[in-house]
Amino acid sequence: MSHSADYALQVAMHMERLGITFYQSLAAGCGDARIAALAAKLAEDEKKHLWIFERMFHSLPIEQCGPKQTEDQIAATAGKFYKLILPTAAEVKEVALSGDVTKALKMAMQMESDAVAYYSSMNPAVGSDSAVLKTIIQEEKKHLSALSEYGKK
Repeated sequence: MSHSADYALQVAMHMERLGITFYQSLAAGCGDARIAALAAKLAEDEKKHLWIFERMFHSLPIEQCGPKQTEDQIAATAGKFYKLILPTAAEVKEVALSGDVTKALKMAMQMESDAVAYYSSMNPAVGSDSAVLKTIIQEEKKHLSALSEYGKK
């Protein structure tokens, strides 16, 4: 199945919203200040990605715009995202309760790495759609790189 720029961006925006919720929940649900601070920073990073993807979406030329996804399509996308990328509730709880910042960082890096792989597996419809998909992947790789740098500190 080929994916247009508008579809890829709708998926990206949805994924970023899920990422924001995930990181905010991790920050609020753990009793460790270091993990909470890391998760809060990651939630802010996801908000920046959402803003970038929203701007890209609203800047698409009319010929690259298609219908907005239906609620069923968004639910299907969310289901794929949960299965492929987001850690399970048990995994999040284990990391939150462990107080181990390294584990939390590793979980975040795995999630971001899986997101890059997911976007990389999408088949772009045409050249300009391919450019949008590449931009989404580049943004996710920047986030992964930032997490890696954070881990070195």
